[in-house]
Amino acid sequence: MSRVGKKEDLFYGLLLDLSKQIQKTGVLYQKLFDEYPDSIPHIPEAKRLETDCDKMVGELLAQLYESFITPFDREDLNALALKMDDIVDDMENIARRLQIYHVGTMRPEAVELAHLARQATDELVALFECFPRFKKDPELMDHVHQIHLIEDHGDDVYHSAIARLYEENEAPATHLLKWNTIFNRMEDTIDAIKDVASIVSSVVLKNA
Repeated sequence: MSRVGKKEDLFYGLLLDLSKQIQKTGVLYQKLFDEYPDSIPHIPEAKRLETDCDKMVGELLAQLYESFITPFDREDLNALALKMDDIVDDMENIARRLQIYHVGTMRPEAVELAHLARQATDELVALFECFPRFKKDPELMDHVHQIHLIEDHGDDVYHSAIARLYEENEAPATHLLKWNTIFNRMEDTIDAIKDVASIVSSVVLKNA
């Protein structure tokens, strides 16, 4: 039997469902980069996933505003919901930019960053599966640690990508601008996943 009440279970369930929606978006996100430009027709799917995510976040926040009992601080629940929404927003924004910027050839660092983001979304689901037992399940912090390692690797890939980009002295300014923007957004996506893990870590610390 769960140690938490039905109302608390509801919030853990909503967070887990939201993490699975992020993971689903991560699968599409990786596919867009792996199969580009053949994947261009799938770009509109990112908007559908982002809209579904907005609805899920809205449901979670509605429950939060109506509830007197929450499993941990209301401010942390609110911050988790909004930051998780940011992840899907970032992925959808990047997907649209591939089309808006008329990206021709895909860059290998972009593919690697997409793979890292997808890996981090997998860890996020595993983290939220452990979350209801956070006082007793040390595995949760293992997933937090893995997300931080992925983010560290992402930083290295990002810096290498920017350095290589600006070595292309003959490239048009528009080429540099669009890829600089895409790489920045891709790094922001992985950072947002790390931020979610950090909020969870803070919740664990506060309730230890």
